[in-house]
Amino acid sequence: MPYDDAPRTKRTLLSRLRNLDDHESWRSFFDLYWQLLYNVARKSGLDDAGAQDVVQETVIGVARAMPDFRYDPSRGSFKQWLLRIVRRRIVDQLRRTYRQPQRADVSLELLEGDEALAGALIDDEHVQIEAAWDQEWEQTVFDAALMKVRQIVQPKYFQVFDYCVLKGWKASKVAETLGMNAAQVYLAKHRVAQAMKRAVREINECRSSGRLT
Repeated sequence: MPYDDAPRTKRTLLSRLRNLDDHESWRSFFDLYWQLLYNVARKSGLDDAGAQDVVQETVIGVARAMPDFRYDPSRGSFKQWLLRIVRRRIVDQLRRTYRQPQRADVSLELLEGDEALAGALIDDEHVQIEAAWDQEWEQTVFDAALMKVRQIVQPKYFQVFDYCVLKGWKASKVAETLGMNAAQVYLAKHRVAQAMKRAVREINECRSSGRLT
């Protein structure tokens, strides 16, 4: 794999994962990505057990790639690299599922007798997996940004954002509930929304390159 030209002082999560004995970094990687991997697997049609297997096999796949891995942004983001790994694992699980006679919508005999159909089914799964991946990636980034912003803005401002944006309350109801006027509500909502945009951008940049936020 190509070598990263970034300064050696730039300690990314991926660079630390090259040390397979760095259990803290591997725990960080697992905590950061397992829910994303699991949700994508579930949305791709796997049951709980299959999705759990995908998470485990994806982490193993990343571990196997680490000794020779050097992040090269010219070849794509970490997000896309991880997608390629998890997509292969999901497709492997789906192939195993297709081979089970009890699957009602896909006949074992049909798949064995028609390779073109089997290929078409897998192509459809690729599209489904990528759609689920993009959706889940955005959600995990939003959740991480929300947690980050909550720690840095005034609690009352975050309450305004929670009520207005997350819960969908009208500004008048928020103002009455929190003892604010309409102008204060709109100002607080705007400030937190701007902080969210910055946080989302920063987290996307970090996670796309494999850095911890």
